[in-house]
Amino acid sequence: MCVFFLDTAVGFTTQLTGNYSSTSSIIQGYNILYNGGNAYNGTVFTCPSPGLYLFHVSLMSTTQYGGILIFKNSHPLTIAYVGNGDPQYNGASVSAAVWLDLGDQVYLRPSISTLYVNGNSAFTGVKVN
Repeated sequence: MCVFFLDTAVGFTTQLTGNYSSTSSIIQGYNILYNGGNAYNGTVFTCPSPGLYLFHVSLMSTTQYGGILIFKNSHPLTIAYVGNGDPQYNGASVSAAVWLDLGDQVYLRPSISTLYVNGNSAFTGVKVN
């Protein structure tokens, strides 16, 4: 006997790009590669069910002394920091495991007022349990 279950996986991956001129800007995804559970709307992930989630940011940028912050609701969790003063492409990545309750939101913001995000950058989130 075969039993089929609907795909209940919750997770997303999106490419990032853009020039941001404010630390209050929310960094937008421009090409959503996967969006299981449809909880990511291109800017904000809204938790559809309580659990442990893992988020990862991979950043490529020519920005000097800056990076991307991962926020849970209005609180910063961690930063992917690329700046070393050299205006060439630099890369950084960071992950955060965090418990989310129904309706909690996770999103990205620039750490400085001028941030260039190269199109090879990405943001991923997945429900672990």
